[in-house]
Amino acid sequence: MPAKKEYTAEFKEQSVRFVFEHIEVDESRYGACQRLGPKLNVKPVTLYNWVKIATPKPSKPAAAAGSVEELKAQLAEVRKENRELARANQILQDAATFFGAALDRRSRK
Repeated sequence: MPAKKEYTAEFKEQSVRFVFEHIEVDESRYGACQRLGPKLNVKPVTLYNWVKIATPKPSKPAAAAGSVEELKAQLAEVRKENRELARANQILQDAATFFGAALDRRSRK
């Protein structure tokens, strides 16, 4: 049985970077590892495991586009923005009324 090869952390990082740089547009990561592994003198499965480990995992599963959770979040955001705009509009109307009345008082003098 052949001896197990030990690879340095730097070699692993460079190999993973090489895979990400040379992956084709419609190619899977595993397919890229199959194609590029022999060029690096690494078994494709080993290279694929390095790529899997190096790929960042999403911390929270993203809601599907148009999902109920996403729509509820958007609705809450729109309602908050609507309240803020209504408040700003009321302030502007009150200011216009105040300054309009002040100008009207001056013109009567």
